[in-house]
Amino acid sequence: MGLQFPAQKYGQCFFVTTTFKEWQHFGNIEGFYQRIADSLVFYLTKYRAQLVGYVFMPNHIHLLLVIDGKRLGDFMRDFKKYVAQKGVEDIKLTEGSIWMPRYDRVVIYSATVLRTKLKYIHANPVRAGLVDEPMEWTWSSAGDYLTGEKGEIDIYRDWF
Repeated sequence: MGLQFPAQKYGQCFFVTTTFKEWQHFGNIEGFYQRIADSLVFYLTKYRAQLVGYVFMPNHIHLLLVIDGKRLGDFMRDFKKYVAQKGVEDIKLTEGSIWMPRYDRVVIYSATVLRTKLKYIHANPVRAGLVDEPMEWTWSSAGDYLTGEKGEIDIYRDWF
């Protein structure tokens, strides 16, 4: 995947979106979100990154990551590759058929922008009609922020 966005090397916090191939709803497959979570936790440790917020949707995911921007491309390449390999095993897809080949990222340059992105990702399941309240969606950091209840993945809250 490499350094797709040369300017990202100057950033430290990113809002990242990556989509399942052809917007397919792989998130509806039992155990698939857990594969994503396991991979994410592993690569957060490997790359010494912090997860500020997240949401796993049926056809895409959003992450708020604190990471050295020079390593973001490698992080995303490895994370997506692992999920694709394990997903292929679990749900019998042909290799390379889980992710769109790229990801989008926005450099977070202030606490205000970070809060805006957090609100956006936490409201995503509500906007999609999956739940009535953001904290009802299991695969999101909304509960960590809105109710104080720890979610499925540990998040980094020392940013504010």
